[in-house]
Amino acid sequence: MFIMLIWGLVVAVWAGRSLAVGCPQPPAPLSFPLADTQVNPRVPGSLMRGIPVRIGTPPQNLVMLPWPDLNNTYIYDDQTACNTKLIDNDEICRVRRGGYYYETESTSFTKTTDVIDAGGAPVEIDTLGSESGIPKLVSSSLAGTDRFAAGDKEPVTIPVGIPRLQWDGGFTISHALGLGPNSTYLNALVAARQIPSRVWSIFWGRMWMGSADMDGAIVLGGYDKEKVIGENFTAQLDYSENMGCWTGMRVIIVDVIANFPHGADVSIMSGNLPVRSCIVPQRQLLWEVPVDIATELRKKAGLVSSSPSMSITAFHALATMLNTTASDSVFDGDLTFVLSSGLRIRVPNNQFIVPRIGYAEDGSRVVDQSQKDLLVYSVTNQQPSTLGRYFLTAAYLMINHEAGTFTMWQGNPSRKSTLVPVSQTSEQCSPESSGDGLGTTDNHTTDDGESGGSSGNNGGQNEPESDPTTETSVSIGTIVGAAVGGAAGLACIVALVMFCLWKRRRQRGPETGGFLPDDGPVAYIDNTGPKEIGSLPPMATELVAEDLRPELNGDFRGYELHGSGPYGGVLNRGGY
Repeated sequence: MFIMLIWGLVVAVWAGRSLAVGCPQPPAPLSFPLADTQVNPRVPGSLMRGIPVRIGTPPQNLVMLPWPDLNNTYIYDDQTACNTKLIDNDEICRVRRGGYYYETESTSFTKTTDVIDAGGAPVEIDTLGSESGIPKLVSSSLAGTDRFAAGDKEPVTIPVGIPRLQWDGGFTISHALGLGPNSTYLNALVAARQIPSRVWSIFWGRMWMGSADMDGAIVLGGYDKEKVIGENFTAQLDYSENMGCWTGMRVIIVDVIANFPHGADVSIMSGNLPVRSCIVPQRQLLWEVPVDIATELRKKAGLVSSSPSMSITAFHALATMLNTTASDSVFDGDLTFVLSSGLRIRVPNNQFIVPRIGYAEDGSRVVDQSQKDLLVYSVTNQQPSTLGRYFLTAAYLMINHEAGTFTMWQGNPSRKSTLVPVSQTSEQCSPESSGDGLGTTDNHTTDDGESGGSSGNNGGQNEPESDPTTETSVSIGTIVGAAVGGAAGLACIVALVMFCLWKRRRQRGPETGGFLPDDGPVAYIDNTGPKEIGSLPPMATELVAEDLRPELNGDFRGYELHGSGPYGGVLNRGGY
């Protein structure tokens, strides 16, 4: 019996080690800043907001924006000019792009026949409202592969498309980091075990506040729980035509409340139907909304448009230019967006009434504090409503491509960071597998945004500061803990049996063929590994936003400018 127990102990220890080798701990999430970054080394003021990245060998520094509706990554070189109706000269174009990529100067760039041949996604999202040039990007772009990295992490080789046409609306013209449902960048990071899953989160930060400005952040493989407050809601990603939202993230706004500083809260949507808005993080404004609601907002807030009322060449193209001399003061209250899920997002005044931002001829940024812009643009009822980047100065957004969902919280502008990994739920770990992405890792908290992974409980509506994923899986730590814990338990049993046998022999005296007593205790193995096996977190209850799907008519792709001169009279969705 004793030999069998010892043999069982050996097998248990071997199994525990095998599981530990076959199922390593998943990687922690990665966090990259969304920050103002100098583009031209010779011009200190040549700033562009985005994710600083490195591409090629030797590395070339660029600034990119995340695109949730693109699967591939598209990077501009100097051969695709900006729209001259919107951008005044080549230097401004270079800065607004986030720098140029010179593929001929990269020894690691490998040219291919097209994006698909480079290993890229064969299809881009092309539903109502998406940019008009997207269907041609895969086939028309110069394509290849190159080494690509953000932050201080090791580069991964990804396919890149280098556009040869003016494909977007012209207002969001930075390099596009594709983070869609078949993102080649996220796929590459998961394959390289740099992130635990195809999940990403975004907080835009705060701008135009001087020394109080705060960088935003993109988290890949999880989210930052320091940046969220209270309840959240989770809804399905839906890219279908009848949803009318090309990013898959549509919310229903049932009210918008003007929060006056003296305490009065005034609805600007009383008598209006709910507005279905598409969340588009790369868009340059707070809200694109039907004309009647935009008019009501200006009326209730006492805002008067200037003449002309809109600039298309400024940094915030399409923003409403305000007449700051028409009244004694400009509205200095906040706006609270009330969603059909019950979530309320309060956007501070200084993130939607901002100074006029432009660019000098050398590409340096010009901030005109004497002029103010309202980051709200009027669209017709046939055009889609969008919530852009400035909505994400107050809301925190997570996209989970593993579960096909998105989750939103009220954002918390904290400079601290605690990353929570969100793991894959579609794969099982075994001694023969590499255990890609299962489980969570320990909390890592910093004050500067450089964080490791952290663990979190599952949660949904009414579960504050929680991990919003609604599926749980046994973590690698649990599997290994179970094996080691089992081995420890077996060791204790062996020790107890040995002690009992020794005790009995001591009482009986020596016997032929038995254990001989000695003057000291019988030694036994003391396994100091994990003694307890943690329980799985409770299954979360997911609240899916109300599913109201309007029938849409017309094709709302891109923007098309009608009219001449620096300001267009009518701006409709279309192409260049």
